[in-house]
Amino acid sequence: MVIIDICASLYIGRKSSGEANIQELKWLFPFSLMGMVLGIFLLVQAPSEPLLLILGLFAAINGTRVLVQRNVEFRDPISKWWAVPFGFFGGAFTALFATGGPIYVSYLGLRISNPKVLRATMAFAIFMLTFLRLSLMLVTGLILSWQVISLSICLIPVAFLGIWTGTHVHAKLSNAAMRIAYGSILLFAGTMLVVRQIT
Repeated sequence: MVIIDICASLYIGRKSSGEANIQELKWLFPFSLMGMVLGIFLLVQAPSEPLLLILGLFAAINGTRVLVQRNVEFRDPISKWWAVPFGFFGGAFTALFATGGPIYVSYLGLRISNPKVLRATMAFAIFMLTFLRLSLMLVTGLILSWQVISLSICLIPVAFLGIWTGTHVHAKLSNAAMRIAYGSILLFAGTMLVVRQIT
């Protein structure tokens, strides 16, 4: 996921670099770094089964939250101090599962109303945080495996097909439709992971 995320965020960021809100990321980054250090520690030390169950629950709950949201675009932006918990837990989940994206989308979506600016800012956030995670994984030796590298090479073409499809669909959907699609994917994936871990 680290290798794929770097390639994907470079591709998306290159096409929308001028629209990103860098000030939001400067405020979010320090708290994300603290969470990422904790996440890497848990990744190395903690057993995988409880972590996967937590990931499934997180995805399902966040998907449900996204689906029940209404009229987000008409709300006032939340305080930037919400970057403390969102950044910390986003960093922790990014380090553990490369899935901090939903947390960052939740925060930035409540700070940025323009969907194009939000998408560009998320691309920069993913690249920045993934590059940091890559550095931490190189230090711990987690990513130095031919099995990991060869699998990522096989998955990159499929990932770019998904990016190409998402880019074209994204331009045609409203914010409400995007939330429904995004929330449904999270809810389905999270529920399946929870069921798998329980059974």
